[in-house]
Amino acid sequence: MTTKAKFAQKLHEVVKPYCKAEWCLLKEILVCSHSDARFLVQLKCVEHYKFELSQIMGNDVGWETSHSEWVIGGFAKKFAEYYNEDLTAEQVYEKIIKDIHVKRIIL
Repeated sequence: MTTKAKFAQKLHEVVKPYCKAEWCLLKEILVCSHSDARFLVQLKCVEHYKFELSQIMGNDVGWETSHSEWVIGGFAKKFAEYYNEDLTAEQVYEKIIKDIHVKRIIL
């Protein structure tokens, strides 16, 4: 189970690019709706995937498409394997992408 300190650290990692002020609506929404660092890390990973997928497609693919592709493409399963409270979202994402990329090359 996530400690309050770990949750606060992960929350800061997720909202840092968007919240520059001391008080932030996004942070308040996440604090009120979730208390699990695992959820926040996976949300950040899907956001990173959405950005990369949008770059490849040449337009914003949206959250629904990104989330669907995240699950169907096996990324969510890999997230479950690699998630660790001590890793940042970027570190987890790098492990997932590297693993899936290697498997696609082999196949």
